[in-house]
Amino acid sequence: MKPASDTYTPKKKNLLASSVIPLKKNRPSITKKLLAISLLIITLNVSFGANETKVNSKIKDVTVFLNGAQVFRKANFNIKKGVTDIVFDSISSNINANSIQVKGKGNYIILDTKYKYYQPTAPTTPPIIPSHILAKMQIIKDSLDFVAFDLEEVKFKKDVLELEKQFLVSNKSMKSDSLALLKDAMSFLRAKYNDINATLIKVKKQEYHLNKVKTGLQNRLNGINADNAKKYIEKPTYPRYQIVVTVSSDATTVGIMNVNYLVNGASWSPKYDIRATGINQPVELTYKANVYQNSGENWDNVNLKLSTNNPNKSKVKPVLPVWYLNYYTPRYTNTRSTTALGGVVKASAYYKESADKFEDMEETLAPAQTSAFYATMNENLTNIEFDLSIPYSIPSDGQNHLVAVKNEKLDAKYQYYMVPKLDKDAFLVADIRGFEDLSLLPAQANVYFEGTFIGNTMINPDVMGDSLAVTLGRDERISIRRKLVKEEKKEKFLGDKQMKYFTYELDLKNHRANNVDIIIEDQIPVPNNEDIEVNLLNSGKATYTEKTGMLSWKFNLTAKQSKKLDFKYSVEYEKGKPLALK
Repeated sequence: MKPASDTYTPKKKNLLASSVIPLKKNRPSITKKLLAISLLIITLNVSFGANETKVNSKIKDVTVFLNGAQVFRKANFNIKKGVTDIVFDSISSNINANSIQVKGKGNYIILDTKYKYYQPTAPTTPPIIPSHILAKMQIIKDSLDFVAFDLEEVKFKKDVLELEKQFLVSNKSMKSDSLALLKDAMSFLRAKYNDINATLIKVKKQEYHLNKVKTGLQNRLNGINADNAKKYIEKPTYPRYQIVVTVSSDATTVGIMNVNYLVNGASWSPKYDIRATGINQPVELTYKANVYQNSGENWDNVNLKLSTNNPNKSKVKPVLPVWYLNYYTPRYTNTRSTTALGGVVKASAYYKESADKFEDMEETLAPAQTSAFYATMNENLTNIEFDLSIPYSIPSDGQNHLVAVKNEKLDAKYQYYMVPKLDKDAFLVADIRGFEDLSLLPAQANVYFEGTFIGNTMINPDVMGDSLAVTLGRDERISIRRKLVKEEKKEKFLGDKQMKYFTYELDLKNHRANNVDIIIEDQIPVPNNEDIEVNLLNSGKATYTEKTGMLSWKFNLTAKQSKKLDFKYSVEYEKGKPLALK
């Protein structure tokens, strides 16, 4: 018999051999085929998992729409033979996944494109702090401990000195009949007191120095701890969004890939500056844009393009429903009908009759129309794009960033408008032409004249004509005075009417050193009662509009020239009734 061992190892039974079923002659070939297929599947899975290339893509171009933006990325890559997933990492989370488009150059075939969410795996253990940093921290901690001991020793010294000082002061009363003994005692007290104070000052200096050393060591330790917290403490992981492009190549190759997609959280709005340097100079229109973006990815040094297109607007052609035509049927209201004799027909009988009538008409009535049938859809099919000539950087901060689009010089006709009844100053107005060819969008404009901010105006090409009138401010160098020269009142001997006559005079003076075009407006009253009659007796060569009672003079006034204008009108009205002439 064999000797027994310290450990017992059971014998393994050949289960495979005992369970094998005898095969026929062609069974080994089938087994080999199944094994080859399994190995091929495993190989393909490994290759798909291994052939993944993350590329460092950069945003090169961005087209900003009125709502949304199209981002263009570019990346270079190097891939091996086979199927490879090219991963564009750190993509915005506000992508419209259906808008992703991929183009490339190189010896490869693009198989598939997808947008996916990726959650990085958090590390199981935080990074280990290096030993030399731990040793440095320990040295600082030991130094702090020694400083604490020294400070405690200094505190003991201070306590002893303060106690001696207190004891000396509390025992200062001395009684002696000898003047010599008294002098010796005072001398001793003075010397001892000064010695205690001098020693106490030294101890306090030592304490001050130790506290400075302690503060410096503690600051160094806090700095190392803060640095460790940034480098060697486990950081939270945040989700990341990726665009994965699957490509196939017959050999190792290099290539270029361009990806573009639409993102939400971006827009732009127009803004204008209108500047005039003088009344004989053209107007400069500066087209600007407020670009907003909060897409989640920064646009650093990109080529920016602004477009009036709205990619989120429906592109489905509208379809008109069938317009059914029928006779008009009056709608009955919930009222009671009164007979000619004053009797009242009961409502229940009336509505029963109406209900029977509508039941008979039900088959002939057309389907009711919705309010959408009466809505008008206006769609502008012209999209304008502005290519900005210099690169811009727009961070994803949700703030407006002002960019310059273009400058245009426009012809303008300058005229001074005066309404002396309301204001004695002249108002310079620039009549700007040619802006209708600039494809402007409705927006507010800042107005500047001769380097001074005048105010704001609104540019809306949809409601304006072929010119834009912009007020450039007051000019006190052109003055006017309006005065009532004469007011006459005459009564008619026959009838109940009386007449009033009004004569006004306008004194105008141009104090400027150049000629100016002026338009002056005034008015006479327009009666709102058939018993009142107003007649213009003298227009003073003004253009008169009878319907509104407006008088308008338009002329050129030379430099330093004065001019007088006058007009006269009469009012006929009933006696004893006051007129509202103000």
